[in-house]
Amino acid sequence: QPRSFQYTNAQLRDAVRRLTLPDLREYAASLWSSGKGEALIQGNLDKKEALALVDKIDKTVGFKTIPIEEYPPRLKALPLPVVAKGSWPSRLSVSEPNPSNNNAATQIVFQCLDESEKAHVLVELLNSVISEPFFEDLRTKQQLGYIVSTGVKAIGNTRTLSFVVQSNVAPASKLTDAAWKFLEGIRSTYLEPLNEGDIGVYVKGLVDGKTEPDKRLSIEVTRNWSEISSGRLQFNRLQAEAASALNLSKDDLLQYWDDLFADNGRILIAEVVPKVGSASSKAPPTTTGYAEGNKKGTYLGSDGSLRLGVDDIEQYRRDREDYLAAS
Repeated sequence: QPRSFQYTNAQLRDAVRRLTLPDLREYAASLWSSGKGEALIQGNLDKKEALALVDKIDKTVGFKTIPIEEYPPRLKALPLPVVAKGSWPSRLSVSEPNPSNNNAATQIVFQCLDESEKAHVLVELLNSVISEPFFEDLRTKQQLGYIVSTGVKAIGNTRTLSFVVQSNVAPASKLTDAAWKFLEGIRSTYLEPLNEGDIGVYVKGLVDGKTEPDKRLSIEVTRNWSEISSGRLQFNRLQAEAASALNLSKDDLLQYWDDLFADNGRILIAEVVPKVGSASSKAPPTTTGYAEGNKKGTYLGSDGSLRLGVDDIEQYRRDREDYLAAS
């Protein structure tokens, strides 16, 4: 199968510059000639009516179904490097390409590769516990940024937990330091003081959200189509996750956080550095040497973490793809 990202951004930009109207017309004419077709028919129809509708669409479009070996690969999570205990994760710093944008931003991403229902609801439970305190600390108390949030995202059968701060008053390095300091205090400040009753309240919120009946057909259709388009095909996901959430305990949450943060977690820091305004700072290098084969890059002080520039992204991604292929 081809790589998930076959071309660099520079190669794509060059290709766009060379495009002509005849190119576009030729592509449009061939777009529906062949491919992989998937359909979801949901609503007030029986099986016969649904199949008849699909057959009509198939005859109207008239494209040839490609063999399974030609199916494009589905999106997969590329495993981030493991961060040794006590070390900083890899840090990617890029200049804001818009010269008039005066916003700095930091995103710290935790990769959760465990595909079990228990792991999926644990990361949601963790997010529920720390989302409001993260906003209260960095936004309300420190007033570092007007956008401060946490969030869980699905990539295939895996999850990521992200901490995002955007500011026009503080540089990216300060945002990163403040967010990391918050992370270091999560266990002692926000998790250890919880009792089983507190956990039960958070769990009830998760379960209620997953078991609440859909108020619109479009919500159910969108969720089911997500299962199809991602290839997961777990249409009872919400029910299975709700059942798993009912068995969660404080010890489960503490162990999950330790696995993510303290014990060989997979973490990446990404920073955007503006060229103007109060949040601007020295422009980061476009490469630290990683793309040319210096895989140690430029050390961030004495912590041993890997520094990356915008021109190192493609090689970093390819290395993660190679790691996944060899796993």
